[in-house]
Amino acid sequence: MNKKKNEKNIPLGTDVALIAEREEIQSRKFKYSTIAAVFSAVFIVAVIAANVLIGYLTDRFVFEIDLTREKLFEISDVTLDVIADLEEPVTITVLSEETSFQNGSTLLGNIYEIFQRYIALGAGKITLRFLNPLANVGETDRYKQMLGTDLSENDIIVESSKRVKRLTPDGMYTRASQNLNGAETSYSGSTEYYVGLRAEQRISSAILFVTGDDVAKAAWIYGHDENYSISEFDTLLNYSNFDVITLRLLQEPIPDDVALLIISAPAADYNKDEIAKIDEFLLRGGDMIVAMGPQTLNHPNLDALFAEWGVSYGTEIIYDAEQCVSIPHNVVPDIAVFQPITENLPRQYAIMPAGRPINLTSTQGGQIGLQTLMSSSATSYAKAYEDAMGDFAQNPQDAVGPLNMMVLAERMTTDKANVPIRSDILFTNAGFVTESALTENAFLNRVYLGAAINYMADYTDGLVIPDKDFQSSVLSILGWQSRTVLIVLVLILPLVIIALGIIIRLRRRHL
Repeated sequence: MNKKKNEKNIPLGTDVALIAEREEIQSRKFKYSTIAAVFSAVFIVAVIAANVLIGYLTDRFVFEIDLTREKLFEISDVTLDVIADLEEPVTITVLSEETSFQNGSTLLGNIYEIFQRYIALGAGKITLRFLNPLANVGETDRYKQMLGTDLSENDIIVESSKRVKRLTPDGMYTRASQNLNGAETSYSGSTEYYVGLRAEQRISSAILFVTGDDVAKAAWIYGHDENYSISEFDTLLNYSNFDVITLRLLQEPIPDDVALLIISAPAADYNKDEIAKIDEFLLRGGDMIVAMGPQTLNHPNLDALFAEWGVSYGTEIIYDAEQCVSIPHNVVPDIAVFQPITENLPRQYAIMPAGRPINLTSTQGGQIGLQTLMSSSATSYAKAYEDAMGDFAQNPQDAVGPLNMMVLAERMTTDKANVPIRSDILFTNAGFVTESALTENAFLNRVYLGAAINYMADYTDGLVIPDKDFQSSVLSILGWQSRTVLIVLVLILPLVIIALGIIIRLRRRHL
């Protein structure tokens, strides 16, 4: 009986304690594993939800970071304003499979990346679609008919309910060429290559063009051996949403939808009938750009028109050995502050090669105001054309600066209903609007001219966005700057090094 009591109490009590302890441990393990599983499930669900949310937000807003050194995909405030002001939907149709842009070459990939920015910022107002032209012949033909031109694979069609505009991938880039001696140019040459991205400028201008209420025309006047084959000037006019045409004044009137006339370095004078047509055009509120060349000196009828606006061109060529690029007649003018044009311009030099002084004659009517926009520096001088070609040196009889190199004349009148009418003439020099001056991003010429065109025409649909360069622009050093660098590097710096060497040697001798 005692034996049973010992077998019942001692061994069994010990087994129960061990079992209870093991059960407690297992219970805790189950509890912790359950909590861990719940937390893991919640974490996984949270990650999935976050990915879905971020995917939605990146489709609606731009959260990507542009890590390219040149900020190729950064959208400017100008474009942000364009998109914010859209009042109707815009469709961008690319005549290609999406994979051709998305997974294609870098050139197409850059454009695709820019498109994504527009779609995200458009918040539903801008639609992007890719259309295989071979599989959608009917729709491609419809675009051909609307545009009046043939289309190619990868072409880009921007359209609204009002009109359409065609862009090309090649036009989204700036190009330069390299001639045989290795010097880089931006016009004809043996080897062309891409040097910058201007997709934002093209796309934003196209959006404004297809959504704008009216499309004005800009007309190059020709028939007097003018220089009107400046493609970059035409590009700027297109950016401002002008339709560019040529006009022979002697044979045809100025159409009513022309808002801007361009006179570029005419070799011969205009006759009185042509001057009368220009006068009538200006009276109805038209604007004009005049760019006279260094050799176009005998124009009595044009000179009389200019005098009515208070301006005359001198017969000299302006030089400035201190403020120039490479040679004295590549003058770097001082740019006056004129808020409507200069307010948002970058701080860069402009260049005015072989410019003639523009004199203010005080012969304009009381309704015409004059604003000097650019002038040469106080170290400049003007030489007669026949003397300038053989000798750059300043002579005692040469006129000295500052001398006007670009002038804006503005006339304010009213019509019969007392509605204000504003007409502008931008007087400048042909060297300012040459192809090389407008295509070199190191100079301000292109951006300044675009801003001036937009101001003159009061055409709010115009805009100018700087190109995104793939490489550093050419560094322009003025004459006085190059001499300063030469003195510092060749004279001052070696003398400082020699002096420090002598001081160190003397100190060591006394140690």
